[in-house]
Order: sequence, then structure tokens, then C-alpha cells
Amino acid sequence: MSNLSYQKNFSYFAPAKINLCLKIGKKRQDGYHELASVVGFTEFGDAINIQLSNLDELILSGRFSADIETKSSDNLVMKSLNALRNLNHYIPPLKITIDKQIPVGGGLGGGSSNAATVFLALNKIFNLNISKENLTKIALKIGSDVPVCLNRSFMLMGGIGEKIFPLSAPNIPKYIVLTNPGFISGTKKVFDEFDKNISGTKVENISEALDVEQLLYNGNDLEPFAISIYPEIKKLLHTMNKLYPKKNSFESAAVRMSGSGSSCFSLFEDKFSANLFNQKIQDAGYWSVSTKFITEF
Repeated sequence: MSNLSYQKNFSYFAPAKINLCLKIGKKRQDGYHELASVVGFTEFGDAINIQLSNLDELILSGRFSADIETKSSDNLVMKSLNALRNLNHYIPPLKITIDKQIPVGGGLGGGSSNAATVFLALNKIFNLNISKENLTKIALKIGSDVPVCLNRSFMLMGGIGEKIFPLSAPNIPKYIVLTNPGFISGTKKVFDEFDKNISGTKVENISEALDVEQLLYNGNDLEPFAISIYPEIKKLLHTMNKLYPKKNSFESAAVRMSGSGSSCFSLFEDKFSANLFNQKIQDAGYWSVSTKFITEF
């Protein structure tokens, strides 16, 4: 018996996903790239509400809701719902409402995080009893970033997204400011530019033994190629570096682009500095938010 028999609706939180670093390997025959990335999740994100309905319905609200096609079968949330049904799990018609606060197409994993949250929610609400291992396999079929989003703490991600290892105490500042230049970055377009200009290095043996600190300082392999396509990202990063405090303990890793863009981030050791920087970025005319990493889940 599902928990919806006793409760009218359920509320969940879908955090923003940050690629603190990203190393990309050569394109495989199946079209995917091997990768290595340290991923973190923030206390800033989208709010999701689930309740019984007469028919499936996806309703979006919030600042970035207009940037998403709710009717499309390509919507990751609806794909997640249907993936569970296709495995013969009975899930009645649902009304899913998402308050979209995460910029769409901005490299912050909003769609993947929403999909993963729906997986976790439906597994619990309808007592599906799907193991974490099996849920990860199902999630990978929806999108390469969805499996890692089933977690909410620092993770090391490898392969095409299926190799995931928890990081217990990485040397990463607690506070982060997320910024966005105000447009959607085309993931395929950025990867195509990468493929045209780089022969590719093989990324293998991703394991818990990987030198995470070195990986963090290596940066984001996609950043120069996203910048070549979208000069607005270069302008944003220039503004961030100009406004960022000169003295910091994280050196060159403190200002970066996340994923394939267009969002960027800055890291801070304390909340006051993060909030001050956030205000300066907003005064410069950009969308930004000051938040904190989730360290326990």
C-alpha cells in the first residue's frame, strides 16, 4: 500500500549539482565520453511536490519555469515516472509540481536532479523497494548525470556517469556562489567543439584511489571550448575573477564554469565573504545566489 493513501501530497528538494572539476576523455563509439568529475550539491535548488491526480500532469513555476517544455516526452521527470511504470511498478496518475529556481541549461544539473529526486520519491511513496544499485542502473538510462544526483554529498563520478564513489572529507570550502550569464548553453554544441579541437585523453581507472585534490586543480576541460562559442561566459568569468578576493586558500580552483556551462561558481571559506561577493555579482547585472554545500544526506 502506498503512503499516498494516508497523505495528500509530498514535498521534496532537488539540489543544484556542481561539477567542481571535469576531465573529459575521447569520444567512444557509442557517442559518449569517458569523464572524471568531483560533484557537489547545494542547499539551493528546486522544490518538488507530488500528489495523486486524475491524469499525469507536470506543472512548473518559478523564475526559470518558462525555459522548460512540460509537454515533451523528453522531459526527464516524465521519463523517470514512465521508466518505473515500464518495469511493471504500479504508479497511479500524478500531479508533479516543480518550483524551478535552478537555471535551465546552465550546467547545474537541474533536470537531472529533478529526475533523480522523483526516482527517490516514488520509490519511497509507493514502497517499490528498488535497491540503490538497481535505481542507479535505471537512472543511467534516463541521463548520464541522473545516477550521481541520487546522492546529496560530495561524489567522485567516472565512466559515463555510472561509476560513483562517495568522498568523505574533500578539501573543498563550505560556501559557494552560483552565477549565470542569462542564456542556455548547448551541451552537444560544447562537446562537438571539444571533439573538433582535442584528440582526447583516455580517462580510466576511476576509483576511490584517484588523486581528488589534483583533479580539482586540473579544472574543467570544457571551459575553453564553451568560452569560444559563448563569449558571454568569458565575460562573466572575467567579472568574477575581478571581483573575487585576492587572498584565498583555493587559488585557481576558486572561480570556474560548471559542467558544459553556462553557469559558473566561486568558492568561499565563510558565509560573509560569499554573501558580499554575491551582492557584487548582482550589482554587475548577473543572476547569482549564495549558498552552501550539502555535506550529509
